[in-house]
Amino acid sequence: MIKAILYSILLVGFLFTEKVTAQDHYTYPDKEWEYTSENSPCSPMNLLKQYVIDSLNTTGLMIIKSGKIDFEYGDTEEISYLASARKSVLSMMYGKYVIDGTINLNTTLKELDIDDVNSLTETEKQATIDQIINARSGVYLPAANAGSGANMPERGQFKPGEHFYYNNWDFNVAGTIFEQKTGNNIYKAFEDEFAIPLGFQDFELANQKKYGNEKLSIHPAYHFYLSTRDMARLGYLMLRKGKWNDKQIIPENWINKTTTMVSKTEDYGLFKGYSYMWWLYVDSDIELLEGAYTAAGAWGQYITIIPKLDMVIAHKTKSRYERRTPIPAYDKFIVKLIEGEKQVQNTNKNIDLRPFVGSYTDNSVEGQPLNLEMIIDGESLKIKGPIFPQPVNIVLCSETNGVLDVRDMGYPSLAFKKDQHGKILGFNIMNMFIEKN
Repeated sequence: MIKAILYSILLVGFLFTEKVTAQDHYTYPDKEWEYTSENSPCSPMNLLKQYVIDSLNTTGLMIIKSGKIDFEYGDTEEISYLASARKSVLSMMYGKYVIDGTINLNTTLKELDIDDVNSLTETEKQATIDQIINARSGVYLPAANAGSGANMPERGQFKPGEHFYYNNWDFNVAGTIFEQKTGNNIYKAFEDEFAIPLGFQDFELANQKKYGNEKLSIHPAYHFYLSTRDMARLGYLMLRKGKWNDKQIIPENWINKTTTMVSKTEDYGLFKGYSYMWWLYVDSDIELLEGAYTAAGAWGQYITIIPKLDMVIAHKTKSRYERRTPIPAYDKFIVKLIEGEKQVQNTNKNIDLRPFVGSYTDNSVEGQPLNLEMIIDGESLKIKGPIFPQPVNIVLCSETNGVLDVRDMGYPSLAFKKDQHGKILGFNIMNMFIEKN
């Protein structure tokens, strides 16, 4: 059984082989993203691979670290819609117009002459642009598209500014306001101010389209259709505080403002804060998530910025494939990523190899046990048995986790199980437990 498993890992490892180029370090991508040259067995990316395959339903994933691709999976060129991640994109677009005074966040809906199929009350018309883009408008009307939060409050239940409620009506009106105040088509402005300066590889203006039901609301949803690798450029712009090479695309003080918590949220996993159409990782006991934030959309669209790791994650699924990555699965991915980053810091830790030495048996197939043995060879721990032409080195990344040091096999991971006294009971590989005799 384990032989078949390892052959499967070999195939996966081939599919996941990372493209590596040995170039000098640079901060920003050119026409193409550069790849990191680091590919150590205990790299957190190697340890994440199987979880991505098994649990995320990913169609495209890029992890950018210090300006280079640290991990890539799936079709990162494929274009599909961002769902609600579009809202964070609009937040970025607001930046320069707020700072230069074109958009005054204190302007009310009444002053903007904003109304809808269901006429706004005088109280609702007092909602400001600031409250609209923070989902605190107090306007509880149906949106032109699905995707609002559950349990919408009753009209008039809260005044503008009193309550956070995730309502697509607010976000769609934010798009209407952008076009009204700037005089620009939202998609043409995005092309001119972001896609071209950032060197998008796959953006096409013709792909962008609004959607809505005018019987429900006259304010349509402004859907964006982007590739994973172009999403990564947006995230990297945010990580670099709005600067791209020597040009300030988004004012830095707008980035700081929009990533500082305005509202606490509930029932959104690790996203415990909200600010100007971004979800924030606040009140977390995970130290490396301090200051992190994300764009999030239905089915599994995410642009996540983790400043303490100098990292951006762009993740996509495609609803047409009926694949989705819900928030809990993505949360677990983030936790595993951070645990891996912390684990690397312990790679050089002196680990006593002696407890791992001994014979192991795969009893997964009844009547066909497969015997393996771990030995110490010099300063290395190795595993040998009938399925290995020669002993294979095991790199221990921590006291309980390691990998087979075979790059072509994708560094398959081993998770050792110990009893309360620290005695090795066996190890897991590909969801199979190999027992220590």
